[in-house]
Amino acid sequence: MPYWLLRTLMLVLPCVPLRVIAPLVWLAGGLSWYTSRQLRETTTDHMRHALGTSASRATVEARARDCVRTAAWYWVDLARAPRMTPEQTFACLDSVEGLETLFEAYDAGRGVVLLSAHLGNPEVFATLLPYLGLPAAIFVEPLGDPRVHALIESTRKRGGAQMLEPNTAGLRAALAQIRCGVILGGLADRDVLGTGKPYVFFGERAAMPDGMMEMALRTGAAVVAGWVTRTRPGRYAAVVERIALPKASGDRQNDLEAAQYAYIDALERAIMRTPGQWFALAPIWRGLQ
Repeated sequence: MPYWLLRTLMLVLPCVPLRVIAPLVWLAGGLSWYTSRQLRETTTDHMRHALGTSASRATVEARARDCVRTAAWYWVDLARAPRMTPEQTFACLDSVEGLETLFEAYDAGRGVVLLSAHLGNPEVFATLLPYLGLPAAIFVEPLGDPRVHALIESTRKRGGAQMLEPNTAGLRAALAQIRCGVILGGLADRDVLGTGKPYVFFGERAAMPDGMMEMALRTGAAVVAGWVTRTRPGRYAAVVERIALPKASGDRQNDLEAAQYAYIDALERAIMRTPGQWFALAPIWRGLQ
């Protein structure tokens, strides 16, 4: 998103009622899907994988349009976030499932790796964790425009979480944070850095990032998955679930692969619950054989 547009949205959208924004998002998302061949092909391919061969073309395309609308809602929420206190963000949750799982993992004292995805509004975790008294560090995706990156990062930091970039310094800091018992969060459904490894995801091999899982195995941290999906404009439902890692075999690569598949299984189930809220807008499957 252009810097000037994001700045404008941050000034304007907090003053506009959600009942006014909602039809605009629906219209803008639909138009973007119809007019952008790249968006149309990417989201349709994603929904074909997620919904399976039994889904009709009309259903696949309807959910694909929803994915673009979810992406539009993501930017709306991000633009409105600076005007919201952590208390207000927490009050927007209609339900929170599995919170005790998160606290149990944290109380074990070995650190926690929290894996999420481009599903609904994962930004809520950056505010929710510190609000609950849980120290957190979040891996953030590097953006092309440094002004946009800095603006979004400043918004995320308001909640109290530390932001880490996925570079050498960030990886070292992440390991140190885990060993201090901190919760390390990040999105693990798309190969942003181009360093992912092939895993079967919705029936076809795709490049998937497994760096956070590797850090969890190296440090002995607990692994949980968290999803924040929309129930209606401005309202969410949060779910946290423990990822049961297979018993270690002694083979580092096999253990990593088995652990990653445990997360992928949870990710597939989460996407299937609300497929139209999966807004990964870059191709996931790239012809791996």
